[in-house]
Formats: sequence, structure tokens, C-alpha cells
Amino acid sequence: MKEYLPSLSLDRRFFLAWGVFVGAAFFSPDAHMSYVLKFVLKVAFYSGAFFYTLYALFALLPPNFQEWAKNVLLALSLICAFIRFFAGYVFNMDFNQVLLQTLYNTNLAETLAFLKSQTSSILLILALIFGCALFLWVCRFEWVISRRLNLFLLGFIGFGIGAHVGRTAYLSAQIGSLNLAPPEVLDTLPLIKETRAVYFSLQAGSSVVQNALNQPYPKDYLKVDVDSVPNVVLIVGESASKNFMGIYGYPVPNTPFLSGLEEREREREREKTNSLNLPNLFVFDNVISAFSNTEANFQVLLNYSDTENAKIPWYRQKDLGGVFKLAGYQTFWLDNQYPARSSSATELLPRRFGVVLWTSSFNTDDMSLLDLFNTKVHPKLDAKNLIVFHLMGSHLLYKDRFPLSFAKFTPKDIPYQGLHVQNDKDKQIIADYVNSLYYTDHVLGEIFKLFQDKDAIIVYLSDHAQDIFESSNTYGHKCSNFGVEIPFVIYVTDTFKQKHPDKVKAIAEAINKPFMSDDLIHSLLPIVGIHTKDNLESKNLFSPQFDIKRKRIYCGDQIYKHN
Repeated sequence: MKEYLPSLSLDRRFFLAWGVFVGAAFFSPDAHMSYVLKFVLKVAFYSGAFFYTLYALFALLPPNFQEWAKNVLLALSLICAFIRFFAGYVFNMDFNQVLLQTLYNTNLAETLAFLKSQTSSILLILALIFGCALFLWVCRFEWVISRRLNLFLLGFIGFGIGAHVGRTAYLSAQIGSLNLAPPEVLDTLPLIKETRAVYFSLQAGSSVVQNALNQPYPKDYLKVDVDSVPNVVLIVGESASKNFMGIYGYPVPNTPFLSGLEEREREREREKTNSLNLPNLFVFDNVISAFSNTEANFQVLLNYSDTENAKIPWYRQKDLGGVFKLAGYQTFWLDNQYPARSSSATELLPRRFGVVLWTSSFNTDDMSLLDLFNTKVHPKLDAKNLIVFHLMGSHLLYKDRFPLSFAKFTPKDIPYQGLHVQNDKDKQIIADYVNSLYYTDHVLGEIFKLFQDKDAIIVYLSDHAQDIFESSNTYGHKCSNFGVEIPFVIYVTDTFKQKHPDKVKAIAEAINKPFMSDDLIHSLLPIVGIHTKDNLESKNLFSPQFDIKRKRIYCGDQIYKHN
């Protein structure tokens, strides 16, 4: 026993590595989905058990190797713990595959914009790193564990883990299954959680993804109505929150085009000149995105992936580009967000379209998409067309998302009730955000004009929203209710109204239904007149069988409750 179970020393590196993970646990979104203290204690136990076990193994190594191993362990622990803290504090996100894929798909310009927007948070991180380094330099605490106590502590750790495993097995047996691993353990252990996230994110970017996407669809996979809509336009915005848009009741009039359409609808109703007594514009007021970042949303927005079938990889699901091509449509993708990586959903799903056009990575003006349409797309339009516009919208930094001529609103025009603003800089950020939405409204107006004389349906929604000082004194991407509350607008032309009155009626009856954008494909295809073997009526927003009681889960594990 003495030979194989020596005494060991828990030095300052041990307590620092363990302490930073316990501290980061307070900022984890999981901590605020249950009892904070319960979650932190669980992290404290498993982190302590993990580091203690490693130190017990290190004690069997030669002294020089022990020092090297402990230094490497501390360095890795500090890096991972601070990333956990940063992700939780800034984004209210966990360190997981989604976060890593978002980082993989961020180009240099986006990275620099993000760093500029998060200066205060980054300074806080640096201050904490400096504080930990100072602690390591000053603190000389060391706890020498005797062989007998070492044996006791290892036994205690084994007993605690065994009890947890036994409880998990018992509870799982009650529902007819057998699971020995407590579900949160692998997502709690230091370094193990990060290693798993890196592994699965790299797997998602392998050639397996591209091979799966290139599989042909069966010819009998779908049927198309004889009166299917000939022109389908999907506008995917970026980082637009309905809470800051005039069309949704925000007191700053930053959506003059959309609000003007709505007002004209009211006038036509009052004057009884509304054709067929049906409107052209439909503003849906209870819609959220599935995630608070672009890459994760693209994995569920453009295909049959959703929260309920999340265990099936997104690249094994049928997608919009493939379905519309099989249905006989010419498909066009126009993008103002240049992809950073060739294995992401934001890159690969657009490639499923017949014509794919990106603007210059140095040009972030969304009006450049109209130039692309007029020069490269319009000459190629056929009898049936699907055209997708992917905007830069309100991507960070907000002040870079509109021309100076659209800097209409200043901080004195903004209401700050309920917002956690701290200074004039915060107020300017909100004003910039409001102006970016003002410019997006202008771009929407120009896109709508391109199709006003056609039989067309135009759908506008944002990939996700932004939490603009609503839940805390930070702003940007965040897994909160505010971070997923997106605009969702449908516009139909007069020709569409006359040719498809039943479709217009179905749209009108759905505007107040609770919806989630990962069900877009279930709703868009049937209203267009395309019916596939994967479509579910319970997920079709425009169907009488739509499930209005669906539990809307965003960011993987948070339940949305509409105010």
C-alpha cells in the first residue's frame, strides 16, 4: 500500500485550478435553471474529485514530471475556466459545440468588431487573470495529505460518485431504461467537457457532412400543387430584435416602410378599398429563434432539423435548397455575410442552391445585394423561383451597419425605461442599434419593390435577436428571452392575393400563434404549394392542426415563456 499509494501535496496550483472552475460555475446558464447553490456544489465536488484524482496519479511520477504535469494542468484549467466564465457572463451560453462552431465561422472582421464591442468584459477577464496570477505568486499554501488520509479521500470520492451513479440508474429504471452515467457529469468535469466539445465540433466539420448533404432526394419525395406560388422570396435578417422595431410598437419610428404598409392597410379597410378584404402585410408578434447565434440557427432554420429531432445531425435532414430544386424551382442565394469556414451550415446549406452569390467580404452594405440581384439574378429568373437574401442587418458593430445618412436617431430620442444602461456610451450603442434597424427597413422596402408586380410571397425574419441591455448591463448575443425574440413578417403582392385567397386567409389566421423559426420549412413549403414526406401538420403554422401548445425550447435547454 505504501508503495502504490504515497502521500501527496495539494499545492496552490491545485486550489487555484479547482477554484476557478467553481467560480465560473456561478455564471453558467445551468446554474440559473435550477438552484444555484446545488449546481455550484455539484461542480465543486466533481471538479475537486477530478483534480484530486489527477494529483494522486501525479504523485506516482518522478518529481520533475510531477512539476511539469501540474503546470500544464493549471494552464489548461485557467484557459478553460475563463472561457466558461466569459461565455456565461457575456452570452449566457455554455462552453459547447454550438459555441465552438460559432467561433469557427467567425471571420477576422467579425472578430475585431466583437472585441471592440466587448471591451469592458475583456478587461474584466484580464483583471481576473492578473488576480489569479498574483494569487499564485503570493500564496504559499500547501496541504500535505498523509497516506491514510489519501486513502480515505479517494474512498470518499469513489463512494460519492457511486451513490450518484446508483441514483441515476434507479431513476432511469423507473422509466424503463438503464443509464449509469449522471447526465451532467461529462458536462461538468474540467477539461473533459471542453475536450468533448472540441471533438464533436470538429466531427461536424468533416467530409461526412458534405457527403450527407450531397445525397440525392428520392423522386417521389414530394408533390407540387398545380397552383404553387411562382415567386418565393425569403429574407433572412441578422441580429434584429422585434423589441426595438417601430412596427412592433417600439416608440421610436425606425420602421417607416413596414409601418407605412400597415397604416395603408388600415386606411384601405376604413375606406373599404381593400381587395378581397384581405391585407398584404402580416406581422407575427409571438415568434422566437431556436438559438441566439447565426451558425446554430442556420442548422435548424433552412431544413427539417428542430428541437425535437436534435439527435439527428442537421446535415442528414432535407433542406430548402434541395426541396425547391426537386420541385422545379430556380434557386438563388444572395449573401452579404462572407463565410469564414467551408464546413459550416452558413456555407454548405447555401451551396444547395442553384446560383450562389456573395458580396465582397469588405462590403457590408446590404443594398449591395440589390445590385447582385439586378445584374446576376434578374436575367436568370424562370417561371418558378426561390430567392433568398441573407442580410448583414444589425451585426456587431451596430454603428458600422448603416450609412451616415441613416443616422437619424440619437441617444436623446431613445427611451431607456427598463434597460440596464450605465452611461452615455451605452445609450449611443442603443441609438446605433435602432439606426441599424432603420436602415434594414429601408433595404426591405427596396427588396419588396422588386417583386411588387409579380405573383409573389415575401417572408422576412431574423436569424436571432440581440439582448440590448434588457436582461443585464451587457448587450449582444445572449441566451435570454430577449436574445431570441425576432421579427417575422410576411408580405404578399396584390396578384398573390387575387390568385391565392385561401392562402392569404390561412396566413391571416396565424399571426397570433406561438411560433419558433426552426419550424419554418414545415410552414413555408405547404403555403407555397410543396408537400414533402417530412412535413408535419402539427408544425405547419398555417394549418388548423398546428400545435399551439408546443413547448418552445431555445438554446438547447431553456423554455421560452411569452410575456
